Amino acid sequence: MNPSASGWIEKHFPVVLENLHDKNWQTNNFYLELRNAGFIYANTLQTPSYPQSISSKWTIEEKTKINLLDALVVSYYQHGKKKDAKACLTKICAYYLSIESQHKTFKKLFKFKSSPASQLENLLHARIQTNQNLLQKNFSNLLTNALLYLDVLGFETFLKTKQSPLAYLKNTETNIVNTMYLAFQQKAEKNIYEALVLKLLQNSLRYTNQKPSVKHLQEIKFKALKNTNAKKYVLDLACITVYNDQAIEKTEKLFIENLGKKLGFSLQDTHQALESTQEFLKTHKAEIAYFENSNAIHQAYKNTHKLVKLLILRNKNRLLTEIKESGALVVLLSKSTHSNLTEKERKIVKEQLLDICKSVPSLAIFVLPGGSILLPILIKFIPQLLPSAFNENRITN
Repeated sequence: MNPSASGWIEKHFPVVLENLHDKNWQTNNFYLELRNAGFIYANTLQTPSYPQSISSKWTIEEKTKINLLDALVVSYYQHGKKKDAKACLTKICAYYLSIESQHKTFKKLFKFKSSPASQLENLLHARIQTNQNLLQKNFSNLLTNALLYLDVLGFETFLKTKQSPLAYLKNTETNIVNTMYLAFQQKAEKNIYEALVLKLLQNSLRYTNQKPSVKHLQEIKFKALKNTNAKKYVLDLACITVYNDQAIEKTEKLFIENLGKKLGFSLQDTHQALESTQEFLKTHKAEIAYFENSNAIHQAYKNTHKLVKLLILRNKNRLLTEIKESGALVVLLSKSTHSNLTEKERKIVKEQLLDICKSVPSLAIFVLPGGSILLPILIKFIPQLLPSAFNENRITN
């Protein structure tokens, strides 16, 4: 079975049904399976449906796709539905259409006459996004994979109410993002990684446009989270958020304990969530690029650096031409390599670089919403990667 080839769902579905029976999968115990597999932590390393000897051949995206489908199927049959593959897949498609009807990309998937399995394959492919092509995605999906289990919670609500769970998803997403935001605030020493991710959080919301604004845990209302797994999900995401190099500060631990209490968990259950996070990172550290040398913050920042470097090098000649036409910009960029620019100088550099980016199609990402967070990195790398533009204008002390 190839999760990237057409027809994979029809080949995989019998495996799900077999596991439902043999392993007695229920939504509660399957949540733990997903957490152990890394799906809840936004880094799927395994699939509960297949042994490691088989799943190791698949990419993270492929394993994530399988786990998301399995979670949706488990939820469907948990609600007493008959084991009818077509009915199950049709219901999942109807769910996604109910929450994604405002997105043209998803609506197009339903215009063509095809089987529910085929439609769902395309849906999941569109839903499971990677962070490799940040230019096209405008950084909106850097944290989307961390919120995939929201799809499952929304589907359960859809099955219960038989209505679009968009309001529920908006509320839950807002609560999760606000909780993650507060978790970041617990760090005694904040660095550029945290600053970057906090800005990315503002651009990664899928169902709402509300920016994280809470200052205290008491401000977050979790009343709508009546599902135990939804509460576990919020707690687990908070746990993975506060870890940095598998360490946790006292203020962070206290925050997690207070969060667990607010969600209705015992102190023992809350500590168990922390221990599960620590054990996952410790066990899979070598396998997880996402947490290499740090946590998700570091990886997002590292990927951003790579992207900016790549864009500069790919547009080297055009950039050289544009930059050299502005003597003031060359002088200020040169100055930035050895001293801090004034607020007025930074504004000049920003405006002139944005003008250049507007004139170079490949650099359009810098002028799109959210793209401005990349400008400091662009300013840093231009003198390093295009030294010839500054040889004649280098400022000496």
